[in-house]
Amino acid sequence: MKKSVLKVQMFGAYSIEYEGKPISFERNTATKTNQLMQILLQAGEKGVARAKLLSDLFGDEEMSNPANSLRATVFRLRRLLAAAGLPEDEYVTIRGGSYYWTSGIPYELDAHRFEDLLDKAGKESDPEKKKSYIEEACELYRGEFLPQLGAEGWAVVLNVYYKNLFSNAMRALCQILKDEKDYQKLYHCAEKAAVIYPLEDWQIWQMDSLIAMDRQDEAMVLYETTTELLYKELGLTPSDQMKERFRQLEVYQHDKADHVNEIQEGLNQREKDDGAFFCSYLSFVEGYRYVRRVIERSGQSAYLLLCTMTDGKGVPLEKGERLGKVAEELEQAIRNSLRRGDMFTRYSDNQFLMLLLGIRQEDCAIVVERINGYFEKASRKNYLKYSTAPISEIREADDCAHFHNMDSMWGE
Repeated sequence: MKKSVLKVQMFGAYSIEYEGKPISFERNTATKTNQLMQILLQAGEKGVARAKLLSDLFGDEEMSNPANSLRATVFRLRRLLAAAGLPEDEYVTIRGGSYYWTSGIPYELDAHRFEDLLDKAGKESDPEKKKSYIEEACELYRGEFLPQLGAEGWAVVLNVYYKNLFSNAMRALCQILKDEKDYQKLYHCAEKAAVIYPLEDWQIWQMDSLIAMDRQDEAMVLYETTTELLYKELGLTPSDQMKERFRQLEVYQHDKADHVNEIQEGLNQREKDDGAFFCSYLSFVEGYRYVRRVIERSGQSAYLLLCTMTDGKGVPLEKGERLGKVAEELEQAIRNSLRRGDMFTRYSDNQFLMLLLGIRQEDCAIVVERINGYFEKASRKNYLKYSTAPISEIREADDCAHFHNMDSMWGE
């Protein structure tokens, strides 16, 4: 009769399954008891030295008797495992000053299987078998190692280790698939990596596969969403490799039109939103530079208006649910308050930048009041800080600076 196996997942989430049923003995999977089990399962036959286990579990926590705390944690783990429906067993044993996971129940850990497959791939000379091992390993990697543990030192070290293994393996697999011209599979593999690590240029492999499959329009959309993500999350512009793909797509876009009317038809497609024109910061930069050239000849006045969301004391709001709600409402307020010919963008997490054409400095206050009047319908006691600068000259300015006090439905 085949023995029941304890199946443990640590990539992307933490879960335990025994005899086809999930095992859960604490709601919080980041407790000391859970961490003890996670550490010992990951260590496997190597075990963990007592000093290291104390350091990993308790770190710099002040306690009168760490050794006693460890003994209590081991005892609690055994009791909870039995209460969860697992057979009575020691589970944790001590030999030669090291702690080991020992049980009559065999267990399978996704992280161990992942390493084993990559080790086999490294030793395999047959290209097809090597590829198969790498594919299976990459399938097992469902996300970062024990993500719920956050900044726990021992988990962070292993997270970096497994991430590097995955990244190297996935790049090798992508190259194999590209060489084989299996672009459909290449796209899906790169897509999986991009979902897990969206800020690490996996989209380049996706774009290469889309271009090779003659799906350039999809590649262009992917480029635009990726560059927007890079700027919003990190304040970064696209890499040189990403820009090279964009140049390839530009050639395609230009080559496929036979008449200017075809181009105009695409340009004239109705925008999704009415109101002021919202764009990425990269597009905003190009628009700003173009406007500067135009007003040099026309003499038209134009202003930049910066709006910063603060805590009411001049300190910019930090990332969080509150900032997200305020930013969403402020974006809509700006869109509805500015003219269709005005342009705006999300400059940073807590700032919006606007380009106002044909406007005088004294009109900036009117624009500010219009935005505030719309915004305060839904939000109160939030403070918005504004500053303006004329486009006709380059200088640091805080002209027309304002603070606007609103009652907040989220509280101070």
